[in-house]
Amino acid sequence: MSIDQRIPDLSDKELDTLHANAVRLADSGTVMQRQQADNLLPLIGAEMDTRRQAKAAIAAAKPRRTTKKTAASAKAPAQAPVDAETETE
Repeated sequence: MSIDQRIPDLSDKELDTLHANAVRLADSGTVMQRQQADNLLPLIGAEMDTRRQAKAAIAAAKPRRTTKKTAASAKAPAQAPVDAETETE
């Protein structure tokens, strides 16, 4: 199985590592390594974009939870700031 066929099965960390290695080899590898990296970079980029969009869709679909602190601050009326001079008089 070639590496381009394995890309969808890689974890996010493995995909990031593969991307970093492909970029490095595209810049400083041998002629053959540069060709392979140039072939892989669009595939890796497409997979990374697909995963990023999927994560964004999941995050957008999730309702936001309010914590006790944010719920309390939303319910509490706004208080005027207290002047230090008026307190001591």
